[in-house]
Amino acid sequence: MSVEVCLHFAAGCLSYFLKVSAAFLACWILNRLLVRPRHRFLVWMIFLAGSAAYWLQLVIGDIRNVGIRTVEVANASSSLPNPAHALLLPLSWSHSILIAIQSLGAVYVLVSLTLIAITVWKHLRMRVLLRHAVEPSPSLSALFLDVSRDLRPGRSRISRTRLMVLPGLKSPATAGFWNPRILLPEVCEQIGPTPQVADVLCHELIHVARRDYLWAGLSDLICCLLFFHPGVWKARKAMALQGELACDLAVLETRSGDRADYADSLTYFVRLRMLQEGFSLGLDFAASTSLGQRIRAILTTPKPVAWWKTCSRAAAGLSVIAALAVLAPFMALSLGFAVPLVERLSNQPAKQLVAERSRNAPRIHRYAATPETPRDSLTTLRTQPYISETPAYTMTSNSSSSTSPAPSDEPSPAWQESQPPIQRPSVSSVVRTTLGEILARGTRAGRGRDRDDR
Repeated sequence: MSVEVCLHFAAGCLSYFLKVSAAFLACWILNRLLVRPRHRFLVWMIFLAGSAAYWLQLVIGDIRNVGIRTVEVANASSSLPNPAHALLLPLSWSHSILIAIQSLGAVYVLVSLTLIAITVWKHLRMRVLLRHAVEPSPSLSALFLDVSRDLRPGRSRISRTRLMVLPGLKSPATAGFWNPRILLPEVCEQIGPTPQVADVLCHELIHVARRDYLWAGLSDLICCLLFFHPGVWKARKAMALQGELACDLAVLETRSGDRADYADSLTYFVRLRMLQEGFSLGLDFAASTSLGQRIRAILTTPKPVAWWKTCSRAAAGLSVIAALAVLAPFMALSLGFAVPLVERLSNQPAKQLVAERSRNAPRIHRYAATPETPRDSLTTLRTQPYISETPAYTMTSNSSSSTSPAPSDEPSPAWQESQPPIQRPSVSSVVRTTLGEILARGTRAGRGRDRDDR
């Protein structure tokens, strides 16, 4: 892989990091504006799915272009069409940068494969542990049928759900997507069909209806691919919390029990999970770290929200989304090397050189039109005569000029080139002119005598 392709991929990763960070900030602001936990859950799920889709597009596009040996930054990937900011690096760093980027790429692949292997191992471990699950007691089965009958309208997936008792389990949990199972610890057999167990079963059935196990598995896979971005991990944690809050509120809306009793059931299983030794599987009922936030949400009675507050929050949310859409294109970066001037001129296209020469042509012609004036020295000093030559002097000087040597190729002085050349008559032309005038006068005198004799 060439250093140009490595630089382009590094620039794409930096742009990706900036854009995902901005998207995380926008989602955090939206969560502060939204009221219902299910809406917050949806926002974080969209953030994770969008981040993963953008990353796959970036990686697959670069791999395809490397396969066809495209090394130009303009054609390397369609994810960064117009880089807004260009960062130039010294050309002497090219070898070190190539080694560093290739090393980081190898580390990324290694860590991603390791995390994916851990996730797959957890899934296989769950499949092995599910083989030790047993059927519940008839009383718990009857309670489960009663609770599922209340939730079944509009939720077809609940009909395929099975209730199992798993020895060694710390707290109730939900596992599986296509054939979901609700797993209860052995202590629930001792408690019996109480309202506490009914609340737990209702909570887990709502998880099944919401497909939370599928979304949790997808979020784990996304975190394996985007482990280098801390916003992805925070979004996964916030999504899990909002899913639990949404299920808690759904239980309170479905069952007409007291809020304090449901909060007491939650704290009971959390305490049991902390004291009992065992393992956890799937979506754990008491595994949320934000126990205080869940209890406060359970004990808080919802109040009606004024219409103007709802409209103002909606307007603020749309403003945040619009600001993200406007600012995201300006977060594109490009990396390159600062090429020296000599190499830049040598690599300059021929058309650009011809255009520059055509622009500089008038200036070159102007300089060429003004001849360079030779400098006089003591041996070549020439002076211009102060008194103009008379015809007599010209006649006498022609004899000497006729015997002058032939003109040489040496350039004439500037003062001679600036004046027109003087035409000096020769001696022979003067003699011929004089004899012609004498003959003409004699002819005219003879003609005058003839007229007088007549």
